[in-house]
Amino acid sequence: MIRCLIIDDDPLIIDLLKHFCDKSGKFSYALCVSNGKDGLRLINSEHFDLIFLDYNLPDMKGLDFLEMMSNSISVIMVTSESNFAVMSYEYDQIIDFLIKPLSYERFLKALERINILEQDSKSKVTEQSSNSVDPLFIKDGTSLVKIDFESIHFIKSESNYVSFAQSEKSIMSIMTMKDLELKLPRFFVRVHRSYFVNINFIKVINQDSIKMANAEIPIGDKYRSELLARIKQF
Repeated sequence: MIRCLIIDDDPLIIDLLKHFCDKSGKFSYALCVSNGKDGLRLINSEHFDLIFLDYNLPDMKGLDFLEMMSNSISVIMVTSESNFAVMSYEYDQIIDFLIKPLSYERFLKALERINILEQDSKSKVTEQSSNSVDPLFIKDGTSLVKIDFESIHFIKSESNYVSFAQSEKSIMSIMTMKDLELKLPRFFVRVHRSYFVNINFIKVINQDSIKMANAEIPIGDKYRSELLARIKQF
């Protein structure tokens, strides 16, 4: 059963989402707040599996809220902006988005994404427990290029592209960080919304950055604890 938080300043949207949650029979409870500040307070004191997050809140933008919350909670954005789809792929927490006016059929389709992600997560754990690291073939122009993960220093997201940085060159391909994360071996760790780094190539970890052989990578505040935990495992 899903434990849910609804963050929206429109009482009609809140009532409709609560009705959808009750109707689906998939939720154990749905708490509601009307602004980002109260939402942040709740997620720091309660456990939630899913957040329905309004894009335009009275005290902050929904995307500002995402920057301040943990990556461990799935988010379904609620917005009236139909061009939000491309932007949503820049945020790992976002699993889907609902365009106003809301429909129950589209609501159910968004919930299906939770099951898909759970299955992907289980597959990722199985892959990472294996001693072998399978190569990845990516499209670079008209060619398929084999990516040897052990030679990659870091990976950077650049809009709809991902750049694989090696010692002497970088390879770019069209894909999202969200899709790529499921394919990475365990020696890669997320240190920023736009960066994965290969732990084996880290030289120095500073307060807000990582020094690699040929680059300095920023550390996002919400990724620091995961980075330090992973370092202890090596």
